[in-house]
This record gives sequence, structure tokens and C-alpha cells, in this order.
Amino acid sequence: MFFFFGIGCTKIDTTELGQDLIPAVDNIHTFDTTLNVIANNFDYDNPCDSVGRTNLHALGIIANDPYFGKSEANIYTEFKPSAFPFNFMDHDKDSLFIDSAVIVLQYSYSYGDTNALQKVQVYPLANRFKLDSIYTTCNLLDYRNILLGEKSFTPVSLRDSVRGFREKAANQLRIPVDRSLIENWIAMGTGIFQSDSAFVSRFQGFAIMADETAGGQALNYFDLSSNNTRLSIYMRSSKADKKDTSVYDFPVTNSSGRSNSIVRTRDNSEITQHLSQPAAGDSLIYLQTSPGNYAQLKIPGIATLSNRVIHRAELIMDQVYSPNTFDNFFTTPAMLYLDTKDTSATTYVPVPCDFNSTELQSGFFTIGGAGKKADNGSGQTVTRYTFNISRYVQSIITRQENNAVLRLRAPYFILNSNTYVDRCNQLISPFTYGMNNVADGRVKLNGTNSTPTKMRLRIIYSTL
Repeated sequence: MFFFFGIGCTKIDTTELGQDLIPAVDNIHTFDTTLNVIANNFDYDNPCDSVGRTNLHALGIIANDPYFGKSEANIYTEFKPSAFPFNFMDHDKDSLFIDSAVIVLQYSYSYGDTNALQKVQVYPLANRFKLDSIYTTCNLLDYRNILLGEKSFTPVSLRDSVRGFREKAANQLRIPVDRSLIENWIAMGTGIFQSDSAFVSRFQGFAIMADETAGGQALNYFDLSSNNTRLSIYMRSSKADKKDTSVYDFPVTNSSGRSNSIVRTRDNSEITQHLSQPAAGDSLIYLQTSPGNYAQLKIPGIATLSNRVIHRAELIMDQVYSPNTFDNFFTTPAMLYLDTKDTSATTYVPVPCDFNSTELQSGFFTIGGAGKKADNGSGQTVTRYTFNISRYVQSIITRQENNAVLRLRAPYFILNSNTYVDRCNQLISPFTYGMNNVADGRVKLNGTNSTPTKMRLRIIYSTL
């Protein structure tokens, strides 16, 4: 069976994606129609993500998002000497004087209200990292109730220049650490620094925790793989010698354990009022970047269409405009992703026919999913997401392929573990692709309602 995507003229019809020439809708040769989408909210599909070692890690509190409630992110990590065995100054341990110690985290950006005050606290971990284990955002690591340090800050201030020892830097969160920790290390003698295993057997790492009592309205993102992320120890050979100060940096090394926990608490947020999955669909769709939730989409009207040539089938969804200031800093996800279950109904796969390997290289340029600013028809700017599922729709109406339930979400990353051939005979190989930074983004969309910007499938076609 061949699909003919013929073009009868060179005029271009206005579509949301619009990468190809499409015949103008003249209602003689080329027509358009809009099909309703039945959309339903579902809560967590997979609430646990594993944050990559080189990916940004989140730290902070969102105390009250009206749509989704509370989010709390904590970082667990080891700072170690770059090499073992390691020695401080070549002096007797009893003569060393520690000026100070500070944990430095390389700051990237914040998601949320950067003017709301936050506080983080540092504790020693209670257990060793297992480097052969995969830690997820659901893993809350145990720590000892010994406060090693704390820092209050507003995220907006993290971009300010700071002066450390013999350095001027910016984009840093600097958390002072009780120097008694380093004094204890030195008191243990050189044995603690003879090897990696000797060091971690005596000190298991740090828990950098967002302080719930202080509140906050932002998640802040840090690069643990940066050379600027470190434990810096400022030391002199004696208390009296104030000129001869040295700094020793313990970075996050390749052998350092690290993980990022993210806890979502819904409470009485809006999404909790939209999880009953009515047969007619939810009027509003809520999506939170993973670890978050998802929506299911059904488009029964596709199966009723007579055979025709599909020039373009665009699934369009618009953000609900809100004047609430929360929407100014709780911004929408950069990308949404659409997939469906395979024929075994056990594994999710990319949309058949429209997804292929070139999408991973182009940033999903053809199939879509990137949020773009648009006018909602009332002079208000919202985020619009559009997916090109033309070949998928063509396969349903021409070959009577399965009109599957689609899944819509805002993933941190997508993963395909298997090699398979889709319904259009495309070979799909295993892949992993990052789509959003973990926990960054949320959106309320028009769903199955009567508004002009309800979720919809617009089809441009020609009859046979």
C-alpha cells in the first residue's frame, strides 16, 4: 500500500508546524476539519527518575504551587581529594590551623520565584553510597542529625559576584561548613587519606537539604560536574601565621556518589480535583515535568473518516491563560512528548510512522512538542504545543490500523530499550534522549471543553 502526499499547488496553508508545503484549503480540492480530543488527567505514571551524573541537580523548596502543591529537592554527594593518598601541608597535624571550610555549588538557574527566601542545611550521610546502584529521585538517603552548616539565600542573589580566597566568582551557592569536621579528619591521622575506601569508610558524604521551615518558592539547579563545585578547605600552618594560607579543594570526582531526591506533595492543589477520568474527558489538563503526571488522549473521530489523503494532521493544545503571578515564575515545560502503547499494550513506544531517528537529531523539529508562544485569540499570550501526527492518522484511515490511546507528558528524558519495526516499517533502535531538566515546568492546558482553544486535531486533506 502506497501513501500519496501529493501537492496540487504551491500556496502554503497556515499550520502550527508548517515545515512543508501544504495545499491551501479551498474547499474544492483541499479541505480541513477539526476533531475533538477526549483528554483525561492521570497522576504519577513513574514517579521516580534517575538524574544523570553530568545533568543539573535540583535543590530547594516550592512551598505552594496552586496547581500541584509542594515540591522539595535535596542533593546528596561526596566531596573527595582528587587523588589518594592525600596530604595536607607538610606539618605536624597539631600545628595546622583551619581558617574555614565551605561547600561551593556551581549555580545554573532557578525555576520559580527567585526573590523568595530559602535556606539549606548540611548534614553527614549515615550510609555509604553504593556506586553500582542506581539512585532515583524517590531515594531519600539517611543522614545523621549533626548540623554541619547552613545558608539562607534568595535565588536571585546567586548570580552576584562573590569574593573567596584569591578568587572572584559568580553563580555560586557557598555554604559554610563547621571546621570541626576537618579538624576531626586531621585528628584521625594520615590513614583516613591513604585510599578512597579508607576515606569513605570514615565519612560517607553530605546531605544538602532544603529547610522546610524556611519555605521558598523555587527549585535551584546546580552543576555537580563543574570544577567549581567543591568542598574548599582554607588552612594555615599555624594560627599566628596569617599570611601563609592555603586552600585545598575536594571536588565531586568520578568515584563520588551523588543523587538527587525530589518529593511531590499534592495536598489540596488543583490537580487533585481533576483525577476522576470522566468518560467525556477532563475540561482542563494538568502536566508537571517529571517526576510528575501524564494525560491520556483519545481521538475516536479518526476511525470514522473515509479514505483520503492527509496533508497534515496537527494535534494542538493551548495553555489556559491566567493573570495569577504564579504563572510568571512557574513557567511551562520546554517540551511535551507524545507516545502510545505497542501492540502488546505493555510498553510505551513513540508515535508510529511520524517518529524516526532524525527527530532525535533535530530536536523533534518535524513531529513537534516544543512549547511556543501564541495568541489565544483574546490578545493574551500563552504557550502552545503542537504535534504532527499526519502519517499516524493516514495509517488509521487507509489501512485500518489501531487508533490507539495516546499518552501526553513532560518527561525529564525518554528511553526506548528495544529494537522494533513500527507499523510503517520503520526500524526504531534503542535510544535515550533528554527533553527537560528534572522537575522544571508545569502547565494547565485546555482539555475537552467548549472553548475555541480546546485540545483539538486539525486535519488538512484531499478526497480521493
